[in-house]
Amino acid sequence: MYCLEPKDYGKIHNVLEESFKTPTFAFAIANHSIQGSIYINDIVNPSSGFLRTHSGIYHVFGKANDSMFNKAFHSYFMENIYGKEQRFTVFTPSTEWESFFDGTFKPYVQKMRRSKYKFVSSTFDSKYNLPNSYHLKTFNPNILRKSDNFNESYILEYWETESNFNKNGLGVCIMDGENIVAECVSIFHSGKTAEIDIITNPNYRGQGLGTIVGQEFIKQCLDKNVLPAWDCDINNESSKVLANKLGFFNEENYALYVLK
Repeated sequence: MYCLEPKDYGKIHNVLEESFKTPTFAFAIANHSIQGSIYINDIVNPSSGFLRTHSGIYHVFGKANDSMFNKAFHSYFMENIYGKEQRFTVFTPSTEWESFFDGTFKPYVQKMRRSKYKFVSSTFDSKYNLPNSYHLKTFNPNILRKSDNFNESYILEYWETESNFNKNGLGVCIMDGENIVAECVSIFHSGKTAEIDIITNPNYRGQGLGTIVGQEFIKQCLDKNVLPAWDCDINNESSKVLANKLGFFNEENYALYVLK
């Protein structure tokens, strides 16, 4: 198993692009939008590997049948993660990788199911009517500091620094006076794809504000030639309904593993 130098991250782009289920954060690491580490099975022509964010979010990619690499990955887990780190969250792109985790990692992890959606631009309705008492704002450092949800701990977990989010991230919100009542940010942004995270203040729900802030976020993505992305827990029905309203369909399910 080899740890890639950042200058060589481009070596895995083709492998990542083979699967629709490759998460946005994988491309964000490969494109240097966020920091991370990449490990591969072959330094010249990698066909299997895994990557991780600084906060312990992993993605395995490529072929799942390289037994030597799989053994090295298991050893890496036992030596560096198990009992030492609080987070080990692994996104898998195929049933073959699922089988590997179901067997080798069964004593240590629990399995969850998630859904990833394709954005269908022809179904996206960009028109909305924002109530007069509210106004839209694009996230900036001042807005970011007012957010109760996408606050400092959130930014540090997914973006490492506030300055990195301000440089490479995207966010919009709806405000009632000085209060943020609905907000949408890119939990990850690869430069080409922005994964959506939406929250509406519980006191303001039922007014369609989540849909509106999502529409504005997507409009800003499309203006920048960025593809919006949607991903959620397979049992999150409200998220699925909102996804459809915003133009996301053709869901594909995959397995996610977290430490027990």
